[in-house]
Amino acid sequence: MKLIFIMSDSFRRDHIGTYGAKWTRTPNLDRLAAMSTVFDRCYVGSFPTLCNRRDIHLGVGYQGKAFNPWTHISNDEIMLAERLREKDVHTMLITDAVNTIFKGANHKGFDFFCINRGQEGDPVWSDNSVPLELSIPSHLIRYPIERWHRVLMNRANRRVEQDWFAPRTFKWACEWLQRNRTRDDFMLWVETFDPHEPWDPPSWYIDYYDEGYEGRVFEAPTYGRCRDMGITDEEAHHIHARYCGECSMVDTAVGQLMTTLEELSLLDQTAIIFTSDHGVYQNLKGDNGLIGKPNRVGSDGMSMAGGAPMTPLLEFLPLRTALMRIPLFIHAPGQKTTRRSDEIVQPWDLTPTIMDMFGIPAPGYY
Repeated sequence: MKLIFIMSDSFRRDHIGTYGAKWTRTPNLDRLAAMSTVFDRCYVGSFPTLCNRRDIHLGVGYQGKAFNPWTHISNDEIMLAERLREKDVHTMLITDAVNTIFKGANHKGFDFFCINRGQEGDPVWSDNSVPLELSIPSHLIRYPIERWHRVLMNRANRRVEQDWFAPRTFKWACEWLQRNRTRDDFMLWVETFDPHEPWDPPSWYIDYYDEGYEGRVFEAPTYGRCRDMGITDEEAHHIHARYCGECSMVDTAVGQLMTTLEELSLLDQTAIIFTSDHGVYQNLKGDNGLIGKPNRVGSDGMSMAGGAPMTPLLEFLPLRTALMRIPLFIHAPGQKTTRRSDEIVQPWDLTPTIMDMFGIPAPGYY
């Protein structure tokens, strides 16, 4: 059994063609969906990033509780990869979601893992020649200013598309497949932080959605209410264009992976799962004027402006559909046509599903 698990962070369900998107180009994900079971009612279990990963890797809540907290995988918790290893299934993790490794220890149990470092100001390489330039006031950037400078340093030498995170991560996944195509049993976990902010895809993706824009650029806006941050409709439209560009960049990378599977005659032999951990508000209809993924705002209408502590709490916010309803495709080996499922599913359902694929009994709590 061969399985590729694809996790794309913050990918809104309604930005994929098969789920009805009209404004984003996702031809490769649509092609994958056309040969998969597409789940129409997949919802977040635990929220956000690390909490979701615990759902999938462990398949159960935390210490008897219904949800998983923001905490790392501990030594006494048994990962999905460890359960597969017990049955001699080779496991490989390729990721650029560095916080899930350094904060979450989500590499635990994998036979091998490879980290494409640099996302979100990961302190990889200092470069004092890169100036700290701001197109907006620092309190409107989600990160502290020194961390934003690291973002600028990490991306200063980008020239071609594979210099960006998702394309390079999937390039490594394609190379791994070329070197491991003869393995009988494996799980290749490919995880990209895109389209999570910073929303900074190659310019040609942005131009497709908002060519000629000359206003202020928000690449990683502070979470909160657009009106309280003074974000105009034109600026909000451009923010969305940048996010859509990231979605299309990820889609292109997924297409390259599928092409590699075809070239290696592996597509009909391999199961593929594609999902995300949550969505993100983009000030669209139904988003209630919000940007990012705040679940509460302070008296200034923001959540940790510039990475600083929140001003006195004003209100808790409901978690809306844009955040909580997520994409999920499962392609079975040899599957040629699509199937739609309206069963309610959540990320922790993936643990017993994957174990069943490899003929391994699920843990007793299922």
